Amino acid sequence: MRKPKKQNKIPFIIMLIIHSSLLGYSFYKTKNKKQLFTLLMADIGFAYLLEYVVLNVFHAYTYKPKIIKKNFFDNVFGAILSQGIFVPFTAVFSTFMKIGWVGKLLLGGIYFSLVELLFLKLKVYKHNWWRTIYTLILIPLYFNISDWWNILLEKKNPVVRFISLFFMILVTEANLLFLFASTRKVRFGAGKFHSWKEHFIIVPLYAITLSLFSTVTFLKQNNWSVKISVFLMTIGLDQLFKKRKLVKEKFRAADYFTVRILAIFLYGKFSDLVYGVRKTGEKEVVEEKCSK
Repeated sequence: MRKPKKQNKIPFIIMLIIHSSLLGYSFYKTKNKKQLFTLLMADIGFAYLLEYVVLNVFHAYTYKPKIIKKNFFDNVFGAILSQGIFVPFTAVFSTFMKIGWVGKLLLGGIYFSLVELLFLKLKVYKHNWWRTIYTLILIPLYFNISDWWNILLEKKNPVVRFISLFFMILVTEANLLFLFASTRKVRFGAGKFHSWKEHFIIVPLYAITLSLFSTVTFLKQNNWSVKISVFLMTIGLDQLFKKRKLVKEKFRAADYFTVRILAIFLYGKFSDLVYGVRKTGEKEVVEEKCSK
Protein backbone atom coordinates (compact mmCIF):
# COMPACT_ATOMS: atom_id res chain seq x y z
CA MET A 1 0.00 0.00 0.00
CA ARG A 2 1.40 3.37 -1.01
CA LYS A 3 2.09 5.99 1.63
CA PRO A 4 -0.28 9.01 1.39
CA LYS A 5 1.59 11.93 -0.12
CA LYS A 6 0.51 14.25 2.68
CA GLN A 7 2.66 12.22 5.08
CA ASN A 8 5.80 13.33 3.24
CA LYS A 9 5.65 16.72 4.92
CA ILE A 10 5.65 15.28 8.46
CA PRO A 11 9.44 14.62 8.67
CA PHE A 12 10.10 18.14 7.37
CA ILE A 13 7.72 19.65 9.94
CA ILE A 14 9.41 17.72 12.77
CA MET A 15 12.84 18.89 11.59
CA LEU A 16 11.55 22.47 11.35
CA ILE A 17 10.38 22.36 14.97
CA ILE A 18 13.63 20.84 16.24
CA HIS A 19 15.98 23.24 14.47
CA SER A 20 13.85 26.32 15.05
CA SER A 21 14.03 25.47 18.75
CA LEU A 22 17.84 25.34 18.58
CA LEU A 23 17.96 28.74 16.89
CA GLY A 24 15.39 30.19 19.27
CA TYR A 25 17.45 29.06 22.26
CA SER A 26 20.58 30.65 20.76
CA PHE A 27 18.86 34.01 20.27
CA TYR A 28 17.27 33.86 23.71
CA LYS A 29 20.62 33.30 25.42
CA THR A 30 22.91 35.54 23.39
CA LYS A 31 23.61 39.14 24.33
CA ASN A 32 24.63 40.17 20.82
CA LYS A 33 21.56 39.38 18.76
CA LYS A 34 22.67 41.62 15.89
CA GLN A 35 25.86 39.67 15.32
CA LEU A 36 24.06 36.34 15.69
CA PHE A 37 21.52 37.40 13.06
CA THR A 38 24.32 38.51 10.73
CA LEU A 39 26.04 35.15 11.24
CA LEU A 40 22.78 33.32 10.54
CA MET A 41 22.27 35.13 7.24
CA ALA A 42 25.89 34.52 6.26
CA ASP A 43 25.52 30.80 7.03
CA ILE A 44 22.34 30.65 4.93
CA GLY A 45 24.10 32.52 2.12
CA PHE A 46 26.95 29.99 2.07
CA ALA A 47 24.44 27.14 1.99
CA TYR A 48 22.44 28.76 -0.83
CA LEU A 49 25.53 29.17 -3.01
CA LEU A 50 26.49 25.53 -2.47
CA GLU A 51 22.91 24.45 -3.17
CA TYR A 52 22.89 26.43 -6.41
CA VAL A 53 25.83 24.41 -7.70
CA VAL A 54 24.90 21.03 -6.24
CA LEU A 55 21.12 21.08 -6.79
CA ASN A 56 20.26 23.65 -9.47
CA VAL A 57 23.16 22.97 -11.81
CA PHE A 58 24.20 19.36 -11.14
CA HIS A 59 20.97 17.90 -9.65
CA ALA A 60 22.70 15.89 -6.93
CA TYR A 61 19.49 14.92 -5.12
CA THR A 62 15.73 15.43 -5.06
CA TYR A 63 13.51 16.52 -2.18
CA LYS A 64 9.89 15.33 -1.97
CA PRO A 65 8.13 17.18 0.88
CA LYS A 66 4.89 17.26 -1.18
CA ILE A 67 4.08 20.72 0.10
CA ILE A 68 3.90 22.45 -3.31
CA LYS A 69 1.96 20.72 -6.11
CA LYS A 70 4.48 21.27 -8.90
CA ASN A 71 7.36 18.84 -8.39
CA PHE A 72 10.09 21.26 -9.49
CA PHE A 73 9.03 23.88 -6.93
CA ASP A 74 8.48 21.22 -4.29
CA ASN A 75 12.06 20.03 -4.78
CA VAL A 76 13.46 23.57 -4.47
CA PHE A 77 11.28 24.28 -1.43
CA GLY A 78 12.63 21.14 0.23
CA ALA A 79 16.15 22.42 -0.47
CA ILE A 80 15.25 25.79 1.07
CA LEU A 81 14.05 24.03 4.22
CA SER A 82 17.23 21.97 4.38
CA GLN A 83 19.85 24.57 3.36
CA GLY A 84 18.01 27.65 4.63
CA ILE A 85 16.75 26.31 7.96
CA PHE A 86 17.84 22.87 9.17
CA VAL A 87 21.59 23.08 8.52
CA PRO A 88 22.24 26.84 9.07
CA PHE A 89 20.09 27.00 12.23
CA THR A 90 22.12 24.13 13.66
CA ALA A 91 25.40 25.73 12.57
CA VAL A 92 24.50 28.93 14.46
CA PHE A 93 23.58 26.85 17.52
CA SER A 94 26.90 25.00 17.28
CA THR A 95 28.84 28.27 17.06
CA PHE A 96 26.89 29.88 19.91
CA MET A 97 27.42 26.83 22.17
CA LYS A 98 31.14 26.72 21.22
CA ILE A 99 30.87 23.04 20.32
CA GLY A 100 34.25 21.44 19.54
CA TRP A 101 35.28 19.16 16.71
CA VAL A 102 33.92 15.99 18.35
CA GLY A 103 30.57 17.68 18.89
CA LYS A 104 30.59 19.00 15.33
CA LEU A 105 31.16 15.49 14.03
CA LEU A 106 28.32 14.15 16.18
CA LEU A 107 25.83 17.01 15.73
CA GLY A 108 26.78 17.90 12.17
CA GLY A 109 28.15 14.85 10.43
CA ILE A 110 26.58 11.84 12.15
CA TYR A 111 23.24 13.43 13.07
CA PHE A 112 22.57 14.85 9.60
CA SER A 113 23.83 11.66 7.96
CA LEU A 114 21.33 9.63 10.01
CA VAL A 115 18.56 12.09 9.13
CA GLU A 116 19.52 11.76 5.47
CA LEU A 117 19.38 7.96 5.65
CA LEU A 118 15.99 8.16 7.37
CA PHE A 119 14.66 10.53 4.69
CA LEU A 120 15.90 8.11 2.03
CA LYS A 121 14.10 5.25 3.74
CA LEU A 122 10.90 7.29 4.03
CA LYS A 123 11.24 8.21 0.32
CA VAL A 124 10.87 11.92 0.99
CA TYR A 125 14.36 12.46 -0.43
CA LYS A 126 16.34 10.74 -3.20
CA HIS A 127 20.00 10.62 -4.18
CA ASN A 128 20.92 11.15 -7.81
CA TRP A 129 24.72 11.16 -7.57
CA TRP A 130 25.08 12.50 -4.00
CA ARG A 131 26.31 10.14 -1.29
CA THR A 132 25.81 10.31 2.48
CA ILE A 133 29.57 10.28 3.04
CA TYR A 134 29.68 13.78 1.51
CA THR A 135 27.23 14.96 4.17
CA LEU A 136 29.28 13.31 6.91
CA ILE A 137 32.41 15.21 5.82
CA LEU A 138 31.08 18.55 4.62
CA ILE A 139 28.68 19.59 7.39
CA PRO A 140 31.28 19.54 10.22
CA LEU A 141 33.51 21.66 7.95
CA TYR A 142 30.60 24.02 7.37
CA PHE A 143 30.08 24.30 11.14
CA ASN A 144 33.76 25.15 11.53
CA ILE A 145 33.47 27.90 8.89
CA SER A 146 30.57 29.32 10.92
CA ASP A 147 32.84 29.49 14.00
CA TRP A 148 35.60 31.18 12.06
CA TRP A 149 33.15 33.64 10.48
CA ASN A 150 31.77 34.60 13.88
CA ILE A 151 35.26 35.33 15.23
CA LEU A 152 36.01 37.60 12.26
CA LEU A 153 32.67 39.37 12.69
CA GLU A 154 33.64 40.13 16.30
CA LYS A 155 36.93 41.59 15.02
CA LYS A 156 35.00 43.66 12.43
CA ASN A 157 37.04 42.21 9.58
CA PRO A 158 36.17 44.38 6.52
CA VAL A 159 36.09 41.49 4.03
CA VAL A 160 33.87 39.35 6.25
CA ARG A 161 31.53 42.26 6.94
CA PHE A 162 31.24 43.01 3.21
CA ILE A 163 30.51 39.38 2.33
CA SER A 164 28.05 39.13 5.23
CA LEU A 165 26.07 42.11 3.93
CA PHE A 166 26.18 40.58 0.45
CA PHE A 167 24.80 37.30 1.80
CA MET A 168 22.05 39.08 3.74
CA ILE A 169 20.84 40.77 0.56
CA LEU A 170 21.34 37.63 -1.57
CA VAL A 171 19.29 35.43 0.76
CA THR A 172 16.46 37.97 0.75
CA GLU A 173 16.54 38.29 -3.05
CA ALA A 174 16.63 34.52 -3.51
CA ASN A 175 13.62 34.00 -1.25
CA LEU A 176 11.67 36.83 -2.91
CA LEU A 177 12.39 35.45 -6.37
CA PHE A 178 11.32 31.96 -5.31
CA LEU A 179 8.05 33.41 -4.00
CA PHE A 180 7.50 35.32 -7.25
CA ALA A 181 8.25 32.22 -9.34
CA SER A 182 6.04 29.89 -7.29
CA THR A 183 3.12 32.32 -7.69
CA ARG A 184 3.82 32.54 -11.46
CA LYS A 185 4.76 36.23 -11.34
CA VAL A 186 8.16 35.79 -12.94
CA ARG A 187 10.07 33.22 -14.97
CA PHE A 188 13.65 33.46 -16.23
CA GLY A 189 14.93 31.59 -19.27
CA ALA A 190 16.23 31.83 -22.82
CA GLY A 191 14.12 31.78 -25.98
CA LYS A 192 10.34 31.84 -26.33
CA PHE A 193 9.71 29.00 -23.89
CA HIS A 194 11.23 29.46 -20.44
CA SER A 195 11.54 26.13 -18.63
CA TRP A 196 11.72 26.01 -14.84
CA LYS A 197 15.04 24.19 -15.14
CA GLU A 198 16.42 27.22 -16.99
CA HIS A 199 14.78 29.54 -14.50
CA PHE A 200 16.55 28.08 -11.48
CA ILE A 201 19.90 28.25 -13.26
CA ILE A 202 19.54 31.87 -14.42
CA VAL A 203 17.70 33.42 -11.47
CA PRO A 204 20.58 33.01 -8.96
CA LEU A 205 22.87 34.87 -11.38
CA TYR A 206 20.34 37.71 -11.48
CA ALA A 207 20.14 37.71 -7.66
CA ILE A 208 23.94 37.67 -7.29
CA THR A 209 24.35 40.62 -9.70
CA LEU A 210 21.71 42.71 -7.94
CA SER A 211 23.00 41.78 -4.47
CA LEU A 212 26.60 42.61 -5.32
CA PHE A 213 25.69 46.04 -6.68
CA SER A 214 23.47 46.75 -3.66
CA THR A 215 26.24 45.72 -1.26
CA VAL A 216 28.82 47.97 -2.90
CA THR A 217 26.35 50.87 -2.98
CA PHE A 218 25.34 50.50 0.68
CA LEU A 219 28.94 49.97 1.80
CA LYS A 220 29.69 53.51 3.01
CA GLN A 221 26.30 55.17 3.32
CA ASN A 222 22.63 54.45 3.88
CA ASN A 223 20.86 57.55 2.60
CA TRP A 224 18.32 58.54 -0.04
CA SER A 225 20.84 58.85 -2.87
CA VAL A 226 22.06 55.30 -2.19
CA LYS A 227 18.51 53.92 -2.09
CA ILE A 228 17.62 55.71 -5.34
CA SER A 229 20.79 54.36 -7.00
CA VAL A 230 19.90 50.79 -6.04
CA PHE A 231 16.30 51.29 -7.18
CA LEU A 232 17.39 52.62 -10.57
CA MET A 233 19.91 49.81 -10.98
CA THR A 234 17.18 47.27 -10.20
CA ILE A 235 14.91 48.74 -12.85
CA GLY A 236 17.81 48.87 -15.32
CA LEU A 237 18.71 45.23 -14.69
CA ASP A 238 15.09 44.18 -15.14
CA GLN A 239 14.88 46.08 -18.41
CA LEU A 240 18.11 44.50 -19.64
CA PHE A 241 16.78 41.00 -18.94
CA LYS A 242 13.50 41.87 -20.67
CA LYS A 243 15.29 43.29 -23.69
CA ARG A 244 17.37 40.12 -23.96
CA LYS A 245 14.15 38.10 -23.52
CA LEU A 246 15.58 36.36 -20.47
CA VAL A 247 12.59 37.01 -18.23
CA LYS A 248 8.80 37.04 -18.39
CA GLU A 249 6.93 39.01 -15.73
CA LYS A 250 3.28 39.35 -14.73
CA PHE A 251 3.58 42.10 -12.14
CA ARG A 252 1.25 45.01 -11.70
CA ALA A 253 3.38 48.15 -11.59
CA ALA A 254 2.13 49.13 -8.11
CA ASP A 255 2.96 45.69 -6.68
CA TYR A 256 6.40 45.64 -8.30
CA PHE A 257 7.40 49.09 -7.05
CA THR A 258 6.04 48.40 -3.54
CA VAL A 259 8.05 45.20 -3.14
CA ARG A 260 11.21 46.75 -4.58
CA ILE A 261 11.03 49.86 -2.39
CA LEU A 262 10.44 47.83 0.77
CA ALA A 263 13.34 45.51 -0.14
CA ILE A 264 15.70 48.45 -0.64
CA PHE A 265 14.79 49.93 2.74
CA LEU A 266 15.43 46.51 4.27
CA TYR A 267 18.87 46.37 2.65
CA GLY A 268 19.63 49.74 4.20
CA LYS A 269 18.74 48.29 7.59
CA PHE A 270 21.04 45.34 6.89
CA SER A 271 23.83 47.81 6.10
CA ASP A 272 23.29 49.61 9.40
CA LEU A 273 23.22 46.27 11.20
CA VAL A 274 26.60 45.25 9.81
CA TYR A 275 28.40 48.60 9.76
CA GLY A 276 26.55 50.73 12.30
CA VAL A 277 24.48 53.86 11.70
CA ARG A 278 26.43 56.38 9.63
CA LYS A 279 26.05 60.05 8.82
CA THR A 280 26.59 61.63 5.42
CA GLY A 281 30.23 62.45 4.76
CA GLU A 282 31.50 60.72 7.86
CA LYS A 283 32.88 57.34 8.70
CA GLU A 284 31.04 55.09 11.12
CA VAL A 285 29.83 57.08 14.07
CA VAL A 286 27.81 54.45 15.81
CA GLU A 287 29.25 50.94 15.90
CA GLU A 288 27.17 47.87 16.47
CA LYS A 289 26.06 47.56 20.05
CA CYS A 290 24.87 44.51 21.87
CA SER A 291 21.09 44.37 21.61
CA LYS A 292 19.13 43.59 24.70
